Amino acid sequence: LEDDIESFVHVLGWTVLSYLPSPMDKNERADLVSWVYDRSFKDGTGQEKGGLVKELSLESGDYPSKYFTLTEPSPILELIRDIASPFQARYKAPTIGQLESYQHLKKRCDDGLCDPGDLENHVAHTYVLGMERLSCPEWFLSTIQDALERSRWPAKD
Repeated sequence: LEDDIESFVHVLGWTVLSYLPSPMDKNERADLVSWVYDRSFKDGTGQEKGGLVKELSLESGDYPSKYFTLTEPSPILELIRDIASPFQARYKAPTIGQLESYQHLKKRCDDGLCDPGDLENHVAHTYVLGMERLSCPEWFLSTIQDALERSRWPAKD
């Protein structure tokens, strides 16, 4: 199911980058869409491998890129970034030591011995939260529903 949800994120991203009004001209937009979604590279065995740009964007937590803007404010980019965010955990795992440190800190916070903000700032927090969300399809549905209910959506979205 994770693969299907990731595919949905990419289809939604491709649609927004391709069709929603942006300050980019037609050629810039076509180049961006091609760079993100159509590029392939040869791996060490000489086989074509696609998806590297998408993978790196998800790993960095910048999907779709914050450099892409729309001509009119729209909650769609925030929604895509929200539902793409758990996939960072799939492509960027913390070290064993970082996970152990996080678990120790979590126990201290659970016991009331530290500030929960310390836990949220820990390097492994994004990973743990992302993995929890990836295992919960309901999180994706509720995130989409919340965005649809709380945001002012332009008529063209």
